[in-house]
Amino acid sequence: MNTNRSTAFRNRSLVLGCIGTAAAFASPALAQGTTATGNVEQAETRLEGMTITDDAVSDGYRAEAQRSPKATAPLIDTPRIVNVVTEDVIEHTASFTLEDALRTVPGITLGAGEGGTAAADIPLIRGVDATGDVFVDGLRDIGSQTRETFALEAIEVAKGPSSTFGGRGTAAGAINLVSKIAKEGDAIEAQATVGTDEFYRATADVNAQVADKLAFRVVGMWQDSEVAGRDAVFNDRWGVMPSVTWGAGTPITASLAYYHYETDSMPDYGIPTTSRGQLPDERREPADVDFDNFYGLLARDFQETSVDSGSFLFNGYLGGGVTLSHGTRFSRARNDYIVTNPDDSAGNVANGQVWRATKSRNSLSDSIASNTNLAAVFDTGGIGHSLSAGFEYSYADSANRNYSVDTGDRNCPEISFETYNCTDLANPDPSDPWTGTITRSTTPANATAEDYSVYLFDTVTLLPSLLVNGGVRWTDFSATASGCGRGGCYDAATDGDFFSYQAGVIFKPTSSTSLYASYADSKTPPGATVGEGAENLNGNNQSYRPQGFENWEVGAKAELFGGDMLLSGALYRVKRNNIVQLDDLDNVVETFGSARLQGVEVSASGRIGALTLLAGYTLVDSELRDEADANFGNALPNTPRHNFALTGNYQVTPRFAVGGGAYGASKRYADGANLISADGYVRLDANAEFLFTDHLGLRLNVQNLTDERYAVKLRNPHFAIPAAGRQALATLSVRY
Repeated sequence: MNTNRSTAFRNRSLVLGCIGTAAAFASPALAQGTTATGNVEQAETRLEGMTITDDAVSDGYRAEAQRSPKATAPLIDTPRIVNVVTEDVIEHTASFTLEDALRTVPGITLGAGEGGTAAADIPLIRGVDATGDVFVDGLRDIGSQTRETFALEAIEVAKGPSSTFGGRGTAAGAINLVSKIAKEGDAIEAQATVGTDEFYRATADVNAQVADKLAFRVVGMWQDSEVAGRDAVFNDRWGVMPSVTWGAGTPITASLAYYHYETDSMPDYGIPTTSRGQLPDERREPADVDFDNFYGLLARDFQETSVDSGSFLFNGYLGGGVTLSHGTRFSRARNDYIVTNPDDSAGNVANGQVWRATKSRNSLSDSIASNTNLAAVFDTGGIGHSLSAGFEYSYADSANRNYSVDTGDRNCPEISFETYNCTDLANPDPSDPWTGTITRSTTPANATAEDYSVYLFDTVTLLPSLLVNGGVRWTDFSATASGCGRGGCYDAATDGDFFSYQAGVIFKPTSSTSLYASYADSKTPPGATVGEGAENLNGNNQSYRPQGFENWEVGAKAELFGGDMLLSGALYRVKRNNIVQLDDLDNVVETFGSARLQGVEVSASGRIGALTLLAGYTLVDSELRDEADANFGNALPNTPRHNFALTGNYQVTPRFAVGGGAYGASKRYADGANLISADGYVRLDANAEFLFTDHLGLRLNVQNLTDERYAVKLRNPHFAIPAAGRQALATLSVRY
């Protein structure tokens, strides 16, 4: 890391640290003069028309509100689709990674990294990349990484363009991860899991009230495992997150948290696609091979990642319906790997051969994210307001040095088999004694991104049955990038500002139902994903206008069974403008004037008697709309028309429960030409839980019950990554 880079990062850290400290110490003074009784009521979160405690934000599979301080209304009065994966859902489905947990959310598919995109989390919401749109406790989580769930209480997915909430990007929506932070009370939980495919995992969560109004919490995880149905692929990891909260159980709290997570795994880019011209009409699909096949090399491939982050979170109810909150997060993410790309650019698959090409990365991303928010609930002339206003800042500084790996001749002559740079399509051997050379690049690619935003949201109650929701954000964004590669050297920069808007009207026939219509937009400038592993800024696209997204939505929501169940349904239409796609050299390979996505989404979450349910279905009709493009009328890449998720749990007796899930998607394409595709699938899961005592329980999970073999990720033009096969897990839990 160069000195200028380190100094710039330290200077920004100092400024934001001062802002956070000032907010924390100013708040008690502001609170003086209020009737601060210290009761739970004043420590509660206030939203339009309701009061929600932290413990009531979710109940089983049902969430009542988002945790974000920007939220100005409960979910039933929020004019967009928001899916929440609660802690119970994460536990019952044995979802140990973010990608695992997102299978329970309809409309989400997973993307695959390659050269210009890192091997990391790449969620797509309704076909739109959300790699740079992940937040932790409302703060942008910058860094190329694969995320775990051991330290999470919930995952919130807001769908549709959301730049008013998230700033630059958030074209697909936003994914907010809610952390396990120290809170009032004492609790201990420990779990040990063993399973097929050499699976071993242990977690612990201890929360202690160490003094009056002072709480400490630590959560930890260790895992050593192979991947079911994938030869030689393993994933070992561990993590820990301690936190401390001052003022626990009072109206004013301040928390400090530190998160460390690291992995050591065998990266997996799956199986090759068929050769060009091998199938009729230039179609391509995953090769007809055993989905267990692994084409990587144990002697060469590796992936080591780590994340270190520190957070300061402040929340203070000041009386009179006013709440001040502040969060600052400093993070460093490292992603170091060499992965085999089972390449077929030379037509080897048609001849029963595979070239073991490589993709690599050795990146380090430093980032800062900060938010200061003032929320107020008040009346003006008989009109109710639930207002949220604030300032947001983020900065990312990323450096990457790829590896140069001796991979031989892609045409697979005899010498390439002798050096194990090529292998047999039907029977690859990961233990081949590869002895080639690996050197690290001497010309790093560097990138920075910085943005400042101010925003204002308000939910206005004109009548008990009529609400109007609005929001506006101004963002100033700049980014720089420099480096050299096969595409040549470059120095690029972009700078500009833009406004984002949202508006909605909510009609409430009854207090437990709502009908709404809404509009929102987003802007994604070049460089918006700096630090995420797809820096997307170079000399080829620095002058491009921000990609624009507009969302129109009409929908209905209803609370049933005494509020235990929330039903939602919506019709939506998204228009995309100035679409740019880059190849693995960051060259602009496809530009589309516009594209359109429209469809239907329905969902249900909550409880019906002994049954808890999280279910949803999404229909996405996507179409490229640039008449001058040869792909006019085609579906967008990675956008299946149908996608559904069903998770349920039935309490048979007070001590025994059974459950399961069904998850599926229809056929999808990897490219705008709609030539590279993967078939649809339906995956089934099952689980059962028995409580021996009030403190000791056993849960059994069978993931992918029928051992459905399907491609969970598809990459243009090289490969498809199979989903894990069937796996059985047994988890012993102790709770006090």
